[in-house]
Amino acid sequence: MPEDQRKTPIPAVMNVAEFMERFGTQEACTEHLRTVRWGTNLERFACPACGHHKGWWLARRQLVECCECHRQTSVTAGTVLHRARTPLWKWFWAIYQLAQDKKGIAAIELAKQTSVNYSTAWLMLHKLRRAMRRRDERYVLQGVVEVDETYVGGKAEGARGRGADKKTPVAVALELRSEGKPGYVSMCSLERVDGHCLRRFAEKKIKKGATLRTDGWGAYRSVAKAGYEHEVTVTGNGKAAVQKFPWLHTFIANMKRIILGTYHSVSPKHLDNYLSAFCYRTNRRGMEAKLFDRLLVAAVGSKAVTYRELVTGAS
Repeated sequence: MPEDQRKTPIPAVMNVAEFMERFGTQEACTEHLRTVRWGTNLERFACPACGHHKGWWLARRQLVECCECHRQTSVTAGTVLHRARTPLWKWFWAIYQLAQDKKGIAAIELAKQTSVNYSTAWLMLHKLRRAMRRRDERYVLQGVVEVDETYVGGKAEGARGRGADKKTPVAVALELRSEGKPGYVSMCSLERVDGHCLRRFAEKKIKKGATLRTDGWGAYRSVAKAGYEHEVTVTGNGKAAVQKFPWLHTFIANMKRIILGTYHSVSPKHLDNYLSAFCYRTNRRGMEAKLFDRLLVAAVGSKAVTYRELVTGAS
């Protein structure tokens, strides 16, 4: 086989030069955001005040005015970019980095790249991760689903695994498709590792009637009683578990490498946002070339979130 045929094809993603050409100005970003949100001719516009579906674009003010009540609305109003003072190209760059880099981007790195302070970069990224989280909450896993739990946090003395202290437990579910290929993955932090918390996770993330594949831990029998079929595989520990559930442990390992390598550590209060960002990219791994626009749509379609809601961990 010729050497060029053995190489893995590179996805036709938007490179940095193309990004700057398309979104290098505030006007270009506003125009693109307007099209994504309301369509080329404002055909998807709905006035937030009266609900009227016709408006006209005020080019000088970069606003759309309702033909009925004359309320003027910006392209960012009511979205995660609501009342953003940071130039739109910097928001677009944050979206580009989150969408195209599998490892994500830390706030300190985004601050360096866009010349904003750390707090601004932190807020931008968490708002976008919240949009990713809300988008992925729409999906439920079905069919055959592998379920396990893991722990996220730094090294600590004492027991490992289910007896670990000072680490955050995380439930993980992976949908298996034809021929055992991985489908959607879902992750969520747990208050504690027991049948009650795992059952709540399953009822939220997995469709009733699905077949759960788990290890032999007794708590999963309680989860199965919520309306699932149950297949038990006794794994033991360590390498045996990885061999029995290879794809599940691959995604767990990838998630931990990203948290450790990119962010070094994350607060338990915000862990679900990081987990959701990982799952969002993983669940769309076959559409890398479209991921920038898909994340932009998610940001526009997600309701505004305040700094207070983020720091308190409110949903």
